[in-house]
Amino acid sequence: MSRFTIVFMLTMTVVMAAHPTLAASYAVGTCKPTLPSFANISTAVSSVPPSSTVLVCPGTYKEQVTISQPLTLQGITSANSAQAVIAVPDGGLSTTFDALVGMLVAPQVMVTMGPVTLTNITVDGTGADDTCNAQLAGIYYASGSSGTINEVTTRSHLNSFCSIGILADNFSSTSESVTIQNSSVLDMDGIGIEVGTDQTPPTLTATIKGNTIDSNIGILTFRNAGSVTGNVVSAVNSALYLRAPASTVSGNTIPKSDIGIYAAEDGVSATSNKISNSTIGIVIGAANTTFQSNTITRTTTGIDFYCRTAAVAHNTINDANVGLADVPASFASPNNVFNVSTFRTGGC
Repeated sequence: MSRFTIVFMLTMTVVMAAHPTLAASYAVGTCKPTLPSFANISTAVSSVPPSSTVLVCPGTYKEQVTISQPLTLQGITSANSAQAVIAVPDGGLSTTFDALVGMLVAPQVMVTMGPVTLTNITVDGTGADDTCNAQLAGIYYASGSSGTINEVTTRSHLNSFCSIGILADNFSSTSESVTIQNSSVLDMDGIGIEVGTDQTPPTLTATIKGNTIDSNIGILTFRNAGSVTGNVVSAVNSALYLRAPASTVSGNTIPKSDIGIYAAEDGVSATSNKISNSTIGIVIGAANTTFQSNTITRTTTGIDFYCRTAAVAHNTINDANVGLADVPASFASPNNVFNVSTFRTGGC
């Protein structure tokens, strides 16, 4: 036996001793007979080695899933279907307290560490408790977790206005990041996506991009860093409710809402968003905010200052009853206003 062969075999022995179980792919269901398989998602994600990929066969899985190790949970195509649905279990959902929402949360999928990637999964809240005893959440990335949500659908979360499609927060001093992208949040009577942290500087970087949302409140940000870009958000109330000055908000499309963008924290900014069919395009609910190069079309009021000082410039307002409302007397920045009955009110 050559010296090289001996050294190689000794090296592999050490590697295998340090990693007795190496990450691989596993299946939930019977559509991948060549892979080790599990009957349900919960058993799979708690049994596989860290950083494994769990492939979920099409079907409906009535279970509450907790993921407490790094892995990928991915729905796959089989027998002309590509929909793996996590549904509410017959016994209902257990709860946990969350400081960001200030009440108990009943999550269908909860992630407690990371990174965890969820892709091609549908989370359906049909049949959950609708009495608002707890905040119903489709997907919940709890404090201390991280990962990516990609090509996911959360739907039918109706809980007397106490529901969140996707919730991510971090109350740890250790920085975490969550990306929510290319996903669909619909049939919501609460908040589509909510992200936040109580740490200063922010210890949660939340990237929210390319999603389609239809809910009561579209996206709520709270003191997190990151970005909200390229989303299409329809909302009964506020499409974007912003309390995160460290976050970039741009390039979003808001085709329908009561309030397109609500700035609820000092220092918030939003640029190059497109808002239409709203009662009020932008509400300035805090001081020292910035709104530039937004396009606001077909609203009752384009931008309502509520007598607050703000950097509002180069926005285009077309087809509104009032272009700029409750404007401080000192305000003089340039904006483009077309087909508006009253250009400006206020003089606060």
